[in-house]
Amino acid sequence: MAAVHLHLRPDPALSLKDPESTGLGLRVLDEGLGLMNELGLEAFTFRKLADRMGSTEVTLYKYFPNKQRLLQYYYQLYWLWLRQVCGRIAERARDPREALEEIVEAICGVWPRPLPPLQLDPHALRRLVIEEGMKSYLHKNVDDDNARRLFLPYKELSAFMAERLVACRADVPWPRSFATTVIEMAHSLPFAMEHLPSLTELSSRKDLKQLAQHLLHRTITYLDHAQPLKKR
Repeated sequence: MAAVHLHLRPDPALSLKDPESTGLGLRVLDEGLGLMNELGLEAFTFRKLADRMGSTEVTLYKYFPNKQRLLQYYYQLYWLWLRQVCGRIAERARDPREALEEIVEAICGVWPRPLPPLQLDPHALRRLVIEEGMKSYLHKNVDDDNARRLFLPYKELSAFMAERLVACRADVPWPRSFATTVIEMAHSLPFAMEHLPSLTELSSRKDLKQLAQHLLHRTITYLDHAQPLKKR
């Protein structure tokens, strides 16, 4: 039986025309992801993508206004998918603690099997988010993009993990801040492991399971020992 893919839809505001509505649009997404991973955002251009596809630059601009929006499309798709993965983990877990531990592992890239299939390769999406994802929001128009709710999938995953922390301990302090910290570290440490190895001892093995163990230890320690906030 053929795998049923999850067709998660990033915000329509990111594209001028739904890229999944045509075969060419699907090729734009697939080959654009590979080329952006290969070149990085700065060197990536629609002209280079058109050359690789044997298409025209004008045709690609019918789908996306610029490469920034294409990157944000991938960024949203990754977080939408990862939220689905974490949701499935929570549904089948025996208790909130087990759910939290497996969610931390999933956020670190240690994904359960079978992996929910997606219209694009989730490993390639994760690689792009690690290498280029911060450029989705580290720019002068971030407040405008935020007002348009373009970072909502990321925020929803952070809120979901924060809820799992509270389910384990009702008075855990700053659950949203800690959830965001774990998510950020799960994607920034792999970048350091690959490119800035002296920043972390994890660089020697580049092992995602070791990364997950590190962040899981931090999570459990925080959950069990962080002092509750004092009421003013």
